[in-house]
Amino acid sequence: MKNKFAAFAMLFMAVFALASCLNDDNEYVYTDDSAITSFSVTGAKRYIHTKTKKEGKDSVYTVTSSYTSYKFCIDQSNNTIYNPDSLPCGVDAKKLVCTATGLNSMAVLIKSLKDESLEYISGTDSLDFSQERELQVMSNSGKQLRKYKVKVNIHKEQADSFFWKPMAKNAEIEQLTAVKTCAVKTAEGGVRLFLFGTDGRQTRVYVMNDAQTWRAATPNFNGVLAADAYEGVVTKDDKVYLSHGGNIICTTDGNNWHQTGSVTGVKKLVAASPLRLYGYNAEGQLVASADNGATWTVATIDSDAAFLPVTNHSYTCNALVTNNDSYRVTLYGTTADGKMAVWGKVDEGAAHSENQPWTYYEVSADNKHALPKLKNMSVATYDGKTYALGTPDGSSDIDAKLYSSKDGGLTWAKDTTLSVPADLTLGTNALNAPRMALTVDSDNFIWIVNAKSGSTWRGRINRLGWKKEQTDFIE
Repeated sequence: MKNKFAAFAMLFMAVFALASCLNDDNEYVYTDDSAITSFSVTGAKRYIHTKTKKEGKDSVYTVTSSYTSYKFCIDQSNNTIYNPDSLPCGVDAKKLVCTATGLNSMAVLIKSLKDESLEYISGTDSLDFSQERELQVMSNSGKQLRKYKVKVNIHKEQADSFFWKPMAKNAEIEQLTAVKTCAVKTAEGGVRLFLFGTDGRQTRVYVMNDAQTWRAATPNFNGVLAADAYEGVVTKDDKVYLSHGGNIICTTDGNNWHQTGSVTGVKKLVAASPLRLYGYNAEGQLVASADNGATWTVATIDSDAAFLPVTNHSYTCNALVTNNDSYRVTLYGTTADGKMAVWGKVDEGAAHSENQPWTYYEVSADNKHALPKLKNMSVATYDGKTYALGTPDGSSDIDAKLYSSKDGGLTWAKDTTLSVPADLTLGTNALNAPRMALTVDSDNFIWIVNAKSGSTWRGRINRLGWKKEQTDFIE
C-alpha cells in the first residue's frame, strides 16, 4: 500500500512541475553554434555501358540507386564537404537526391547556381552537383551563418578497366636473347625499372627512370657480368642484388654497385624478402642470408631437393596481412627433369618467431589446373593475384599468354581480367627463342618487355591508380 502511495505522490509532483514550466515566463537561450553534421546521396541515376551478348554491340541501361554507403567527410576547419571514395562511373551528377543535417535540427539551404537565392534541401528533389555547390546553415540564435563548399566526386573511368600502353621502343635491347626485368622505388619516390639480359656473351643492364625509355647502364664493377647472370636477379629494400664472380653485389641505379658478400660460393640468387636473400650454392643447395649476402646457411626444406627448380626461376614476395614483419615467399621454376615446381615459405622477422621450412607444393592427381609448363616464365603479384607470363611448352612465341592464380600458386588458369598486349608477338615465329619478361612496380603498373621487338608496355587497372583522400580532420 505504501508503494502505491509513493508512486501516486511522484506522479502528482511530476504533473505539478510540468504545470509550473508551462507558466514560466523565462526566455529560452538559443545556441550561436552552427554546423552541418552529415551529408549523403540518397538517390541517383547511373548509366551503365555494356555490350549485347549476341551481337556484342554497345548498349546503355539506367539504374536508380541509393549511395548512402559512400561516406562524405565534413572538414569543419575549412568548411568543406566531399566524398573521398568517389561515386561509380556513370552516375548523373546533375540529378542527385541528397540529405543534409544541421546541428540541433538547423535547416540546411543550398545556394542557386544562377543567383544568390537559396532553397531548402528537401531530401526528395534532385539537385545539380556537377560543379561545386555552396550550402548554408544558420544558428538557432540567428547570429551565426556558416557556409560550406560541397564537392561530389564521381569516377570518370570504370573501376576495372585495363589497357596496355606502349612505351618508346629501343632497338638496342633487341640484341638480348633472354631477359628478366624488375622494379624498385627510388629515394625520391619515383619508379626505376631494370632490364637484365644476355647477348650470348655477357649479361647487359638497362635502366628506365619514371617510364621514360631504356638506357644502357655503365656498371662500375670490374669485368663483365657472366652470360647467365641475368637469371639470378632479385630485389630487396629497393635494391637489386645478384651474384658476380661468387660475390654478392647490389645497386639502386644500375651504375653504382656495392659488394655485400665476398667469395660466398653462391652461384645464383633465386628469391628474396625484406628479411633474407635466397640462392643456390656450388653444391646446388638452397641457402639463405639474413645479412644481405655476407654469411649464408643451408635453408630447411620439407621435401626431396630433386623437386627444387634449377632453371627458369621466378619468385614473388608478399607481406602477410595477419602478421607484422612476416612475408610469404614463393619460388617457381623448372626442375632438372623438366617439370614445373612451386615452393613456398613464410619468412618471419618478429622476435622469437620460428624459421619456417620451404614447402614443396605437390601437384595432386586431381588438380586439373596446375601451373602449365612455360618457357621463359616470369611471375609477379598484381591486384591480389599471382600472374605468370610465358609460352606453353611446345608452342611458339606467338602463343605467349598470361596465367593467374588466386590461391598463391596452387591452381592456375588463363586470366580473364588481363591479356597480353595485342601486338606482343608481332614479328615472332616458332624459330624465335622467347625474350619476354614481366614485373610490377610500386605505382601498381604491370610491365611487359619483349626484347625481340624492342617493345615495352605498361598497364594498370584503373581503381589501383585512384588516390586515397584524407578522411580524418582535427578542429
